Amino acid sequence: MIREGPTITRIPVDERRSRLVAAAFRVVAQDGVEAATTRKICAAAGVSLASFHYVFESRDALLEALVVAGLTSEDTAVHAVLGAPTPDGAGPADIEGVLRGGLLGYLDSVVADPAREQALLALAHYARRTPGLDSFAAQMYTRYYDLAAQALGAAAEVTGVRWRTAPRTLAPLVVASTDGLTLAYLTTGDLVVARQIVDACVAMLLTHIEAA
Repeated sequence: MIREGPTITRIPVDERRSRLVAAAFRVVAQDGVEAATTRKICAAAGVSLASFHYVFESRDALLEALVVAGLTSEDTAVHAVLGAPTPDGAGPADIEGVLRGGLLGYLDSVVADPAREQALLALAHYARRTPGLDSFAAQMYTRYYDLAAQALGAAAEVTGVRWRTAPRTLAPLVVASTDGLTLAYLTTGDLVVARQIVDACVAMLLTHIEAA
C-alpha cells in the first residue's frame, strides 16, 4: 500500500492533480488505457489512492483531464508559433511561413513529449470501442477541429489574407495531416517524413487562399 508521509499530505491539490495527470500519461502511453488502473497511476505519481479520490471523482474524470491537458498543450504550441515575430521584429511575413511554422510547432511538441501523443491516441481508440464512452472519442475530434479552425483563423488574421474556403471546412484536413505526421513520427521516429507531411499540408492549404 502506498502511504503519504507528512510532506506529501501538504502538497497542494493542484500539484497533486498535475502529478496524477503526468503519471497517467506515462502509464497509458506505456501500458495502454485498460492497464492504467488508479492504483498503478497512483504508484507512478507517488500518491495514495485516498489522495486520488480527493482530486478526481473517478478514473474517467482523470482520463478526461488527460485529453484536456493534451489539447491545451497542442493549442499552446501551435498558437505560440503563429504569434511569434520574425527575426527582424516585423511579425510573421506571409501566410505560407505562418502555416508552416504552426505545423512545425505542433511537430516539435510531439517530438518533445511523444508519451502525451501516444496516450491521446490510446484514449481515442479505447473510447471508440468501449460502450458508453464512444461519444468521448467524437468529442475529442470535435475539439481538434475547433483548435484547427481557430489556428487557421489566427493565421489569416496575422497575415492579412482571406480564406477562400472556410476554416471550419479546412479543419478536418489539417487534423488528418497532424494525425498522419503524429503516427509517422511515433512509429518510425523519422522527422524527414513528418516534415514532408507538413509541406504537403501547407501546399494544400495555400490553394484555399483568396488571390490578392
